[in-house]
Amino acid sequence: MREKRFVMDKDLYKSVSGKFKESWHKIDSLYNLYAKSVGLNLTAIHVLEFLYDSAAVYTQKDICEIFGLPKQSVNSIIKSLWEQSYVELKEAKDRRNKEIILTASGIEYAKKVLKPMQAIDRKAWGSLTPSEISVFLETMKKYEKALGGILKESLNIEP
Repeated sequence: MREKRFVMDKDLYKSVSGKFKESWHKIDSLYNLYAKSVGLNLTAIHVLEFLYDSAAVYTQKDICEIFGLPKQSVNSIIKSLWEQSYVELKEAKDRRNKEIILTASGIEYAKKVLKPMQAIDRKAWGSLTPSEISVFLETMKKYEKALGGILKESLNIEP
């Protein structure tokens, strides 16, 4: 049986929103602690992991759009990776953009940086039951879809 939706009053919203944001920020700060321990920032870890996990080839513009990041931030991360020979930049079909490809040393670097964090993350997920994980992921997806739909409807913004 599906639960009936309700209009959330302001006090409940403040409580729920506050707890959600507090957890979200705390999780980010925990990931950031790890990033700092390996000499990176949280955004650089996300970009490195994305490049490492992805089978496709992306441009800086793609990464900006996917993560909602400013060009300057992505450019700075990619430039640093390039200067260390961890990525190579190849001309894309659109000559204004470059495709970003992890080099062999970039793949090794990504493994060295990401594997310990992924092991930690895996242990953290393992502290939840399969049912808790399923409910959590379904709920986050539902919230993401609702937020996107409301943004589109209210502000005519295409998520």
